[in-house]
Amino acid sequence: MNKIIQHSLSILTAAMVLVSCGKDNDNNTTPPDNTKASYILFTNEADLATAGYMTAYTTMPKGNPSNIGANTLQMKTAFGFTKYGSWIFNRTSIAGETGIQKLEVGANGKLNGTGFLANGAMFHIVSPTNGYYLDPVKGAMLIQIFNPTTMQRTGEIDLNSLKMDGVTYQAVGQHIIASKEGKLYVSVTYGTKERGGYGDDVVNYIKMAVIDIATNKLEKTIKYDGLKSLGWGASANKMWTLGDDGALYFYYTGFNEGITNSSIIRIKKGETDFDKTWILKADTYQQHSSIGISLVKNGRIYIQLPSVVLTPDFSNLGTPIWDYYSVDINTLKQTKITGIPHTRYAHSNEQCITE
Repeated sequence: MNKIIQHSLSILTAAMVLVSCGKDNDNNTTPPDNTKASYILFTNEADLATAGYMTAYTTMPKGNPSNIGANTLQMKTAFGFTKYGSWIFNRTSIAGETGIQKLEVGANGKLNGTGFLANGAMFHIVSPTNGYYLDPVKGAMLIQIFNPTTMQRTGEIDLNSLKMDGVTYQAVGQHIIASKEGKLYVSVTYGTKERGGYGDDVVNYIKMAVIDIATNKLEKTIKYDGLKSLGWGASANKMWTLGDDGALYFYYTGFNEGITNSSIIRIKKGETDFDKTWILKADTYQQHSSIGISLVKNGRIYIQLPSVVLTPDFSNLGTPIWDYYSVDINTLKQTKITGIPHTRYAHSNEQCITE
């Protein structure tokens, strides 16, 4: 396994994903798997947001595999990908157009495009027939509803009531769209026209809309003071995790503050508001670091931290300086996982820490 990872990183960024037995984040329903493919190897030609190559394999590739062959799908540009069951989703079309591209492994063993939502940005799939996404062209304060099986838009949720007077840029779902226990959690961004909602928050708190999935109606908003924004909606990493304890874990990158104050916060099982009694701060373990994704299992949270201080200009963010740690959720005591080569930052791909 280490050989594959090291080889792939020399081509820059790779993800190995078991796609035939994925578990839905909310209700354990998954799309049917009609293929024999179990793994997708994804590499970029040079760096993130460059030409990418995806190949399906029935067994784990060994040695130093080539990722360009007869069954390889070439994406014009790729910035990581997400999965749902046996479906793969990219944030651009095969030809490089902005939107949500659905991919499936065909009977011939090759990935094929099977649906596209033009202009789609951050998205979340609740079930094979129900999903949500942001389409800023249709409206930055609207959440679009779609059917992931057919990849057809089926409606929208109007959240214009959450607008704030005097703010030049406002959006919902740009960075976070998540769900648990029948509720949809959607980030609300108050930023500036100049930076378009990235690292430009004009409020010193996090705000999320809580929507009832059965009715698609806004129930309430929730706030968390002291952090500026969750997630980073430019990439395929959704930047939230549903733990095996039933809690939703969210990630603040710290990019808004010169890469500092990066944190993980949560909404516990059975609750619909932030847990104000628990927070994991990245700077506790390494000053000026950033957390982008984790795995939560058996009372432990698995995270990625840099081995050196990150620079405020992001110049070493994408370099192979990252290590993995296991942290006790209750005591927050960390243990470094040894025997793994340094990796890149997990900001672009939700599969960087997965089971």
